[in-house]
Amino acid sequence: MYRCITLLDSEGQEEIGSPQLPDFIAANKDLLACDLVLSADGGQWDEKDPALVLGTRGLAAVFIEVQGPDHDVHSGTYGGTIANPIHALVQILESMHDQEGRVAVEGFYDDVRSLTDEECRQMVRVPFHKTEYLAKLGATSLFGEPGFSTYARAWARPTLEVNGIYGGFQGVGLKTVLPSRAHAKISCRLVADQNPSKIAQLIQAHVKKVSPSEVKVAVTKSESEAMPYLVPAVHRGMQIAGSVLCDLYGKEPYQVRMGGTIPVNALFLQLLQAYTVVFAFGLQDERQHSPNEFFRLSSYERGQKAYGILLNRLGEQL
Repeated sequence: MYRCITLLDSEGQEEIGSPQLPDFIAANKDLLACDLVLSADGGQWDEKDPALVLGTRGLAAVFIEVQGPDHDVHSGTYGGTIANPIHALVQILESMHDQEGRVAVEGFYDDVRSLTDEECRQMVRVPFHKTEYLAKLGATSLFGEPGFSTYARAWARPTLEVNGIYGGFQGVGLKTVLPSRAHAKISCRLVADQNPSKIAQLIQAHVKKVSPSEVKVAVTKSESEAMPYLVPAVHRGMQIAGSVLCDLYGKEPYQVRMGGTIPVNALFLQLLQAYTVVFAFGLQDERQHSPNEFFRLSSYERGQKAYGILLNRLGEQL
């Protein structure tokens, strides 16, 4: 008998890296044993075009603290005589990318799985409209690692982003201090075969290498991390799910990936040796994680029908 787990959504700690979930799954392997996981945490390309989600990116994060003097000092009295930790932090952060946007941390790309010709061909199938993409974001131009399309950058290439930087006086007006400390928060989205702990260690080594000697620098690894996830397009469960979408929409689904992270997918693969098939019907304009988030009634009705067909087809063909 073919066994599957069906998830209506990811468990409630997804946004903080699911810290208790690995131990829970490991302790309940017999209870959770299955051949396939079905997850409703995802969506379709749009109302008329179906999509199968093949992968999600992983996550690694670090916090950087740079210290100069042991307290804020007067910039007129001491400026130019000791190092400013904000200046030092900017220098460290600047060293992490080259001018074209490629991550400059040594070893960062070593384990990245290259895209196959078929994967590239499938990405080209997915519609991309540069003007609409930029207008939606209010951005003026595209930017990123050379040699890759926008979808490849967002779905299948790793990133290192500065999520926040702070230090010194941040109130209204001017306060002429040379600050004691400066901080940065960094997260990396990872792709197939990269390991979050290894990436954090590479960043720590890079910061140690480039840090000015005139300041003290500490790099702390975040407890929130997640492995990247990628299911083969030829996996039997994916093929059956694709056949259901093809019947419902009257066309072959796009093969896409998500730039974000769903930690539970990789956990099921790692601990249960079971791939997750994301089979969901949310749409991109439904304000996920925002006020007034919504879900279309038409998608709800389609999802009910689709899951009925899928479960029946799985029972017949597996």
